[in-house]
Amino acid sequence: MTRSNVRPAADQVRALRDGLRRLVVEHGALDEACRPCGAPLSLPHAHALLELRAASGPLRVSALAQRLRIDRTNVSRLCARLERLGELERTADPADGRARALALTPRGRARAAEVDRASVAHVGRLAAALGPDLPRVLDALERLRAAMSEARATREETA
Repeated sequence: MTRSNVRPAADQVRALRDGLRRLVVEHGALDEACRPCGAPLSLPHAHALLELRAASGPLRVSALAQRLRIDRTNVSRLCARLERLGELERTADPADGRARALALTPRGRARAAEVDRASVAHVGRLAAALGPDLPRVLDALERLRAAMSEARATREETA
């Protein structure tokens, strides 16, 4: 995506901000009792399980932090919680003994599979409700994701 020199009007910017806010709220991301992942887990917990499940092998904390776009310190705390729950194991990274490799335990793999099934069912209902508009929505979401990525990169460049 390329940066545009055209600045949107303030009311358009507010409309986008409010639309994103309403989307997050409607999705249930803020509701502790009703998570869109289908389990009473925080979103970082559910997303960490899915990222670790999708990885081709163990990940370092830094790699998981990058995938989740969360500060490494917060990911370390999250991993400690997952380890206490028996869902994650940390071992010495074979490539660098000082680093720790993260991998799901059998319990973690089962929980990740549960989250995957529940979230696919939830999103499947959304996809069905969108019907023939689904391809356009997917395109718009990808454009929004790319814009967010570009904005993050710009923010990090100027920080």
